[in-house]
Amino acid sequence: MVEKRSLVLVAGLGGGPSEALAPVLHRQGLEIVEVETPEMSVELAESEPFDLLIFDSVVEIGSLDQLVDAIRDKSSASRNSSLLVLAKPATVDMARNLIDRGVNRVMLVDDPPELIGHQVAELLDIAPRADLRLSTRLKAAVGGDAVEVLGEVVNLSSSGMLIETEITFERGEEIAVTINFGGQLGTVVVRAEVVRHAHGDRGGVEGIGVRFLGFVRDGADKIAAALDEALAKPPIN
Repeated sequence: MVEKRSLVLVAGLGGGPSEALAPVLHRQGLEIVEVETPEMSVELAESEPFDLLIFDSVVEIGSLDQLVDAIRDKSSASRNSSLLVLAKPATVDMARNLIDRGVNRVMLVDDPPELIGHQVAELLDIAPRADLRLSTRLKAAVGGDAVEVLGEVVNLSSSGMLIETEITFERGEEIAVTINFGGQLGTVVVRAEVVRHAHGDRGGVEGIGVRFLGFVRDGADKIAAALDEALAKPPIN
């Protein structure tokens, strides 16, 4: 199955607001990653490109403007992502002061979920990301020896991918990944860094998220061609 889905990071909303907003986001066909606090989202947003980030305005470590600055830093993978802040009445003015300084939109956390969902739809800029199944071989150096395991790509973008595999590599570990596209594209070899572990949070997938560091020969062109082909197909329900 191939779908066009935007990747959204939701941080610090708490049980009530998160549960109220979840049905609206899922109806839009979004892929949601959720963390407990805005602070916990920074490292993830810096290492993996999200299409939209939705934050609570209350930050316990540091300040909201410091968090926004970190995400907008030129080294951040999510520096160009849309950013929606949901604020309580006591903090809404503080959050609104950051509009055009890294924050795109501010709403009240108790605004109707449908209204928030409308703003989400306006902010989203669909990225070239496709769900598909591609067999892979993953190779890493362990103690001077090369270890190779099998895996399967389940989500591919121009900057990284989610790989289903039983082996958990360490975060920050560099691995070589051979992707089998089949057909005229054949195989592609990329050098990648492990940026996160998936523990069933995306469609039950257990594996690793990686970002691309480099490509062998025309690997980048082949991945772009595969994305173009996958995203040109209508979703299959």
